[in-house]
Amino acid sequence: MYTETVIIIPTYNELGNIEKLVKLIFKVDTDIRILFVDDKSPDGTGNLIKKLQKKNPNIYLLEGEKKGLGVAYKRGFSYAIEKMRATYIIQMDADLSHNPKYIKTLTDNIKNFDVIIGSRYIKGGSIPKDWGFHRRMISNFGNILTRLILNIPMRDCTSGFKIIKTKNLPLKFIKSIDSNGYLFQVELLYFLYKSNCKIKEIPIDFRDRTKGTSKMRINDILEYFTNLFKIRKKYQ
Repeated sequence: MYTETVIIIPTYNELGNIEKLVKLIFKVDTDIRILFVDDKSPDGTGNLIKKLQKKNPNIYLLEGEKKGLGVAYKRGFSYAIEKMRATYIIQMDADLSHNPKYIKTLTDNIKNFDVIIGSRYIKGGSIPKDWGFHRRMISNFGNILTRLILNIPMRDCTSGFKIIKTKNLPLKFIKSIDSNGYLFQVELLYFLYKSNCKIKEIPIDFRDRTKGTSKMRINDILEYFTNLFKIRKKYQ
């Protein structure tokens, strides 16, 4: 099987978002492949995806135990590269915070780069206006701290919306990632940056999730801040 572009979408209790998300993605590109990585959602997300698979052969599903975002992405990356032979991988959230309309912008820009990041923190990008001070502070300060500790120029280091050329993702590296939660995005980006990849940020309007609850927990925040130095040491 040869597949040019695969969108990898980790899911856990996203029953209320999946059908709308799929329709919006295929409205942009009818030929793109969607690989859902579901952690056996108790709300029936996996069962809904299986029903959608019967209607569209471009929908794929990997199921596994709930072990966190990083582990889900590792499963998805490995499958997309080894089994689907993807040329490009798009990372995207299931909660509709990433507008599928930007998929075309990502795929149009990747030709001359190795990584394109959908960025909230460059000119033209935005975060929800109704975010409280505490959430804005965590997000902004987290990115500033990441740039300082890792000495990288990207403005949105924690973005979960990006496209990557798979030639820059050796399976050995994917299997070696030990970060989870939001820190997974940072380790992935830092590896690509240290590998001298050409990285570009494009502005996106980030929307808050429309249904369900945020997966952000205090443990995720603590893990993020305490492990930045470990990532820097690992790739130096």
